[in-house]
Amino acid sequence: MNQQIYNPRRLYRSREHQLIGGVGAGIAEFFGRSRFLIRFVIFIALIVFTLPTIVIYGLACFFLKKRPAGQQEEPEERRFWQSIHRSPKETLNKVHEQYSSVDDRLQDMEAYLTSRSYKLDRAFDELRD
Repeated sequence: MNQQIYNPRRLYRSREHQLIGGVGAGIAEFFGRSRFLIRFVIFIALIVFTLPTIVIYGLACFFLKKRPAGQQEEPEERRFWQSIHRSPKETLNKVHEQYSSVDDRLQDMEAYLTSRSYKLDRAFDELRD
């Protein structure tokens, strides 16, 4: 049996929230948007661009795989992957900020550990014991 492995960076059709093929719900899950909003946009596109919308939706139903059954990620992990889909540059900036913050705290700690005040504080602690 060929069991499909879930990839959070891949667009899937939804199994749980499908109306017609699960494409709209899959797009909503992928981008972290409301299913109603995506379905409304598809409906408007269907009214304005009937034939292209039907063709594209049909191709999406045919080519997109259904999300693997039983593959549920934690909400925090889902938010992380959805934020990457929206703006990889913003995600990279957030990671850079976090590492810069850690680096600043590490430098402060290193400065304290090599300072005279640390040695003095340590000597006082030894006297108290």
